[in-house]
Amino acid sequence: MDALGRDRSFAASGVIVLAAVIVAWLVLSVIAVTRQGTWADEAGYIIKSWWYVSGAVKPYSALDSTWYQPLFFYWLGAWQWLAGPDIVTSRVLSLLLTAANIALLATFLRRLGGTVWPIALAVIIYALTEDSIFYFNSATPFSHAIFLQLLAWHLLLSMQGRAGYPLAIALGVVLTMTYLLRINLVSFIALSLVVVWVRAGCDRWRVYVVTAAIFLVVWVTLSWLWGSRFIYISLWVPLVTDLLVNAGILPRLFPNAFGFSHQIIIEQQPTLRALLVYAFGREILRDWILAHHIVPIAGVALGAIVAPMKRIANQGWMLLFVAAYCSLLVFHHLGAQSYCPICIQGYANYFDYLGALAGGLALQGVLERFSFTRRVRGLAAATVLVAIVTAAVQSWSLTGVNRLPSIRQWDDPLPREVRDVSAVFGQSLPPRASVGLVSLDPRIPLALEEANIRVPPVSLSLTSFYRQLKPDLTPEQQAQTIRELEDLSAWTDSTARRWMTNDFDWLVVQRAPERFPPWLVWAPGAPLVKTGLAVCFEPAAKRSFDTFTPPLAFEIYKRVRRGSECLGQ
Repeated sequence: MDALGRDRSFAASGVIVLAAVIVAWLVLSVIAVTRQGTWADEAGYIIKSWWYVSGAVKPYSALDSTWYQPLFFYWLGAWQWLAGPDIVTSRVLSLLLTAANIALLATFLRRLGGTVWPIALAVIIYALTEDSIFYFNSATPFSHAIFLQLLAWHLLLSMQGRAGYPLAIALGVVLTMTYLLRINLVSFIALSLVVVWVRAGCDRWRVYVVTAAIFLVVWVTLSWLWGSRFIYISLWVPLVTDLLVNAGILPRLFPNAFGFSHQIIIEQQPTLRALLVYAFGREILRDWILAHHIVPIAGVALGAIVAPMKRIANQGWMLLFVAAYCSLLVFHHLGAQSYCPICIQGYANYFDYLGALAGGLALQGVLERFSFTRRVRGLAAATVLVAIVTAAVQSWSLTGVNRLPSIRQWDDPLPREVRDVSAVFGQSLPPRASVGLVSLDPRIPLALEEANIRVPPVSLSLTSFYRQLKPDLTPEQQAQTIRELEDLSAWTDSTARRWMTNDFDWLVVQRAPERFPPWLVWAPGAPLVKTGLAVCFEPAAKRSFDTFTPPLAFEIYKRVRRGSECLGQ
């Protein structure tokens, strides 16, 4: 076979592999959308998006401050108006955007000279890991954030020493949307503006001014509409905001809320050295970074190895993606230590696609540098095969504490579970009932919402928003701190006592699965709840679903009296 024939055969086999990878992604994604488990964040996004877009609840209000940026809620909410607000249709939007992301990823590599085998490797790294299938097919901002980032990269690639107004406006809109989607993506925005300095040449200031103008107009408008809560939350970046407030650059809008309270769920490290030792210790690196992200990290490592070679194409882009991945990993990991030390497991999915770009460009560089010899072709095919095998092994290794409620772990289709539980609530609770929730299982609030029964927004994230007051506060400091925390959708022991003495005509109390931390005061086994149920409520219904995965059981109680006696006083 002549060289031209070998080239065609190699390319054709690459097309077959790429097509197989995409088919595998599609099949796994459809199963994930319809069957995988859920968690509190996803349930909150599904429910709140519908509340906000339908006008049932106003974000950044006294009822629900919400600690997330607004764009995703309205993005998903608009989709829910068209397709319906249930869990499957809400997830479908993420699936569609992931398909668009695969196309954007492939097109970006193609614009840099990428051929089919490197593109196949990039798609595997981006879309075929356990975390990718799980997060990118959930009703969460992950696929949406990557969509905006890939759009930004395409715009930056189009800046070849110049950037006219259409390009500057497009980038300004995309970066503003990125900020209003997830505040942690401010790191990507900063990176983009650095790249603008290099790519836009003498037009860089045009891009900066246009981007700043678009952002300020949008942010000021939203601040006028939603007020101080939005201002505070939309500027809150862990550690960074506190430094800016202490320096007098940002206003101290809620001075007592977090200075006089703490999250009991987090064990604060006493020194910076202790924090770094813990954050980059063997357990965190092994169980929460490598176990979940070994495939994209391998893509970054491949890029780091290949980029320094002589006469390698796209060295600058490769080094940029390697450096960007490493810096974003450290930024997100250290930033989360104050409120969620292991959340890098989830957050890394916002920028794992950089590993796909680095790995794809590295393989393309090797193929070009060594002129597509038979040995290099074999190396390319072997690299793709190893990526597939590694992704499969990674999937089956996620067991125990760091497993995901993915299609491999969940046996029953979640939407059917929610419908079954919703039917019970529809039969047992009156329409528009005032219902409190003693539960951490996300299936329960989803079922209540499907039954058209609304619970307080704070009930959707009980453990995350619980704050314990610091000791030795004056009565005035305690009262002001509690007011500020509740104004920001957080809650304290005092809030829970008010719930028990006066709020809610009904309580739904989860009995299984028993996953309540011992410190949680609003839990089935906590003294406050046990006493209140015995004195001020009477049982109204009890149901268990032993065939669910995991099994679910709950009781419904009707209030019969109010007052301090509900506290045993």
